[in-house]
Amino acid sequence: MSSFPSNAPYVGCSSVPFSKATKEIVKSVQAMSTSQRQELLKVSDKLLHSVEKKWSLSPSEYLVPSKGLPGLFAYNGEAFKSFDPNSLGNSAIQRAKKSLAIVSALYGIVLGEMNIVNYRLEMQSKLQVNGYKNLYSLWRPILTQWLNNQESGFVVNLCSREYSKVFDWKSVTLPALHIDFKQLKNGEMKSVSVFSKQARGTMARWIFTENIQTIFSIASFDLDGYRLYSHENHNMVFLREEI
Repeated sequence: MSSFPSNAPYVGCSSVPFSKATKEIVKSVQAMSTSQRQELLKVSDKLLHSVEKKWSLSPSEYLVPSKGLPGLFAYNGEAFKSFDPNSLGNSAIQRAKKSLAIVSALYGIVLGEMNIVNYRLEMQSKLQVNGYKNLYSLWRPILTQWLNNQESGFVVNLCSREYSKVFDWKSVTLPALHIDFKQLKNGEMKSVSVFSKQARGTMARWIFTENIQTIFSIASFDLDGYRLYSHENHNMVFLREEI
């Protein structure tokens, strides 16, 4: 995640959408011993102190962070480096603030105008929360219902498998398009994690810079050597020669 202060062009003003669930997660993590947290978060001894510091705030500060980061600028993994929000034009930023939803193990959904704290927690972390056996069982009904309540013509799922599983897609009522990126080498198609992450960020950026408005327009994506390979039902695969 990015550090505070950031060079974001605005300060987040939206409230945390699922404050009760977020607060319960914070309490569950903070109730653990240091060794239990280290095992849960899979961090080295060297990184443990900085991670412990992330989880040392009062639960309320995760909901109304005094020194938070707006959601669009809070992450800096491979996908977000390719998304590169700092170089987006104002029109694209406004679209992203309205329509981009980042799935989060702590917040459920992070929107562009939410202020969030720097945290470390993966969706697949084996954390029991308030009677739920893991984060998937906690978030799945909440986020599926949230998605169904959105006033949108369709949704483009650019999540990794780890985060896509948090939705019950069979119960999602919006038309949903699931995107996969593959590499072609010696006649064989395969998925390469780092390339897939980069491509997700690139496509998300393209959607907002080009103001993509229809499912059919997604098929024209052709950046970084990718071309549409297949479109079956609600699944699109984009393929390129391995670089």
